[in-house]
Amino acid sequence: MNKLSAVVLAATMAFGGAALADGHAGQGFNMLQTALMNDLERLGIDPSSMGDDLTLGEIASIKSVIDSNENESQKKNRIQAIIDNN
Repeated sequence: MNKLSAVVLAATMAFGGAALADGHAGQGFNMLQTALMNDLERLGIDPSSMGDDLTLGEIASIKSVIDSNENESQKKNRIQAIIDNN
């Protein structure tokens, strides 16, 4: 499993329980994967640069940063720090 898939799977598990509960896990997974890739690329972060060993806590932190009210530069720096400190 590549890192982005692992990120999406963990984020789905952490934040997308409703998608799993209603039987639309595949569709929810694809939507979340696309959204995360778009968000990371929009911030100038190559999703493939994240390695394969982020913890669920790190993935949740990345999701939290993406959803925060911080400016794009702050988000990018915080996400990059999470990735770099992994």
